[in-house]
Amino acid sequence: MLDLNKALTGTRTALLAGAVALAGAFAPQALDATELNLVFLANEDDQEYDAALVFKNFVEARTGGEVTVNIFVGAQLCGSANECFESMRAGVVNMYTATAGGASAIYPAVQGMDIPYALSSDRVAQLTLQDQEFTNFMRRQILDSSNNDIMLLAMTQTGGWRNFATRDKPIHTPDDVAGVRFRTIESEIQQRLVRSMGGSPTPIPWLEVYTALQTGVVDGTKNSISDIANMNFQEQLNYITLDGHAYMASMWFIDNATFRSLTPEQQQVVLDGGALMSTIQFGIQPRKELDAYAKWLEAGNEIIAPTEEAMEQFRSHAEPIREWYLERFGDAGQEFLEAFEAAVARSEEIVESDRASAMQ
Repeated sequence: MLDLNKALTGTRTALLAGAVALAGAFAPQALDATELNLVFLANEDDQEYDAALVFKNFVEARTGGEVTVNIFVGAQLCGSANECFESMRAGVVNMYTATAGGASAIYPAVQGMDIPYALSSDRVAQLTLQDQEFTNFMRRQILDSSNNDIMLLAMTQTGGWRNFATRDKPIHTPDDVAGVRFRTIESEIQQRLVRSMGGSPTPIPWLEVYTALQTGVVDGTKNSISDIANMNFQEQLNYITLDGHAYMASMWFIDNATFRSLTPEQQQVVLDGGALMSTIQFGIQPRKELDAYAKWLEAGNEIIAPTEEAMEQFRSHAEPIREWYLERFGDAGQEFLEAFEAAVARSEEIVESDRASAMQ
């Protein structure tokens, strides 16, 4: 029987190889400089689609149609972070969005953004990811690590907070994770967090998670409430614990050759459009969560809000993972964490200052 996934993957690989060959033989890039192929691997229910529509309208209107944006949803031009970044280098894809895990394909140290409990609130997270000093640092690092091929356009979020969600066993403290098989992505940081609490991390492809929960291959997953609702996991889960162990940061990238080929006026419009995309995604997520929590409760499921004492226990598992990260990534990891944690500190100071001013 034909394996459709393998066939599609083979087709994408063949198309990419052909595109790379053509790009190298005939031109520095495969697309007209005024045409941007924008790709995201989620579906039209995700906030990336709303952001892409706004970006398209903004750029096309403000350049008078001199720059056009083609939106590709799902795995039409590439099917994974590695494929998409290679497609950007070939000029087939011009814009792409990835989480920290995906972005690690071109900048490994960015995985430090997933160290558990690094961000304390939505407000701090948004300020951190839109902190200009941190954005400038990230832009330099990504350009350097990608051999000047890929530029960071803007940082934002996709999905909000990752939480523990389970079928049979409610999670009130880290001790309750013991013996639970959690679906994770192929991320050492995520897997170490589960292991540190006594659980069993089990990497499973996203489209196979529903069946894995249904058949008992795993007992739970680590996802945001909106991701859970988008995939109807609430039909197989019963408990979600709002520990917020990771914030799902994401980044929009543009291939640097195409960006540099634009006029200065067009570059400014694209940069401003990227900033607008970031704001759109931050704003849409809380609205999507309203519907997601409604679906969760309609399924008769329970929401667990850990006590502050329990949260201290959860947060105690972060430092060993931070130490592992620094050992694993060395000077590059140290440099990233210094920049990231400085941005977090600046954001926390802004929030505390505003609260103090209003509450005095």
